[in-house]
Amino acid sequence: MKRGTGSYVGAAVLAAILSSGSGCGGSRVALPRDDPRYEFEYGRAEYERGHWLEAQTHLKRFLDLHPGHAVADSAQYLLGLAKSGGGSHAEAAVEFAILVREFPRSTLRDDGAFQECRCYFEQMLPAELDPTFANRAMTCFREFLLRHPESELGATAEQRLVDIDDRLAEKDVRVGILFAKMNQPAAAQVYLQGVLQSHPRSRWVPDALLWLGRSQEKQGDAAAALATWRQLLGSFPDAAAAREARALERQLLEHHPELGPGAADPPAQP
Repeated sequence: MKRGTGSYVGAAVLAAILSSGSGCGGSRVALPRDDPRYEFEYGRAEYERGHWLEAQTHLKRFLDLHPGHAVADSAQYLLGLAKSGGGSHAEAAVEFAILVREFPRSTLRDDGAFQECRCYFEQMLPAELDPTFANRAMTCFREFLLRHPESELGATAEQRLVDIDDRLAEKDVRVGILFAKMNQPAAAQVYLQGVLQSHPRSRWVPDALLWLGRSQEKQGDAAAALATWRQLLGSFPDAAAAREARALERQLLEHHPELGPGAADPPAQP
């Protein structure tokens, strides 16, 4: 099902949920307490005010009392958003997974699937730390795109995959640089070449090429280093790493003139 803006919280869908049904001012609900929708309306009103815990209390109560109600899927969706809004992304992911599983015919199903992925994304740690949630978010967004190819949230999911790819590439580049600085070029090459193979579209590729060339040169393979730096200069001429690669290329050719242009040409005839 297609959505409006494709934003993180499904703006068009959320607006429809919040504007539907009985009107309410603040947390006051214009319904009698014995009305089946009372707890839902109360929870929705508290959500609008940013009162995450109060919203959760009333939405959960509504779902416990009326699991088969026509707006139960909306309550489940808002419950997930309320937990995420309060910073409980792990718990929110569970609520969105319940929405997808328990309400397979809901018009909110694809939004719930996206929100579950977003919750994993929000739990990602800095690049130098455990990549578990980054990998989980990547798997989730890929599955979302396969299962919901028509969703307007697809563009946002694609961008999140780019962000995750950068996070994972950054981790390997930093490890590779560390090994290179520790004078372990063979180990450095494993991580740096891994970036080129597994994350070829990452913004960290220029850095990977720069330090891969450094590692190759340190291992005595000047020709490979030169080829790597020229690949960097040809593909990413404006990258910050390219400026350093140009200087390293000049230095390498000073020590290995046989690798320069025309070095293999036959001698001129008298």
